[in-house]
Amino acid sequence: MRDNIETRKGVEAVDIYGLSEVIGPGVAQECIETKDGLTIWEDHFYPEVIDPETGERLKEGERGELVLTSLTKEASPVIRYRTRDLPCLIPGTARTMRRMAKVTGRSDDMMIFAG
Repeated sequence: MRDNIETRKGVEAVDIYGLSEVIGPGVAQECIETKDGLTIWEDHFYPEVIDPETGERLKEGERGELVLTSLTKEASPVIRYRTRDLPCLIPGTARTMRRMAKVTGRSDDMMIFAG
């Protein structure tokens, strides 16, 4: 679908990751030059990835639950907000800030049946 939109509209599309609980869209964005992960705006957020079961911090490259701390939000800052999203942190390339791989799932995926 993305290729189709880019071809038909003559534009380059990028992925943008955000959460309204943190600040909204704009936590991370795909770099248009490389399109190899989402660059995290570390001047506004401190990212961590933890084991969703134990809460233990994971090393760069290990997939786990993304946790964000806002650095510039004044009204209602968030500290170690558990997003429930499952990416991994990866080193920066074209930009100096760290990146995250695409989210591949959630730590709290569930189905709710009415009954």
